Amino acid sequence: MNPFQYANDLMKKKDYDGDCIRERKDYKPFFINRSLSYQPDLIHYANMMNENPMLETKAHYDFLHQTVDKKKRPFKGWIKAKKLDDLAIVKEYYKYSNKRALECLSILTEDNIKQLKQQLFKGGKSP
Repeated sequence: MNPFQYANDLMKKKDYDGDCIRERKDYKPFFINRSLSYQPDLIHYANMMNENPMLETKAHYDFLHQTVDKKKRPFKGWIKAKKLDDLAIVKEYYKYSNKRALECLSILTEDNIKQLKQQLFKGGKSP
């Protein structure tokens, strides 16, 4: 099972599967907590579990199984980092760090970025 399936089971399933959790190597409390934290009514439970990272996996599962209300919740995918193609260009041209280059990207226009691309163009054939 993956962490999303464990989180869905904790949110929806009424029967108890905690007896086999100790042997499961794929039960990762961090991922379960992160999955639950995207639900507004479960964020407090995820925070409580994050405050107690040394709990055994069975105790973690037992607590969440007993406290989380079993109901259907909308799927909330993980927030993913945006891929910025122009970030590398700004970093190379100005020799900036990621943080500084991101600040510059918010200021630069499309025309400015095109000029940077032209100035950094090294020639050659495209593959």
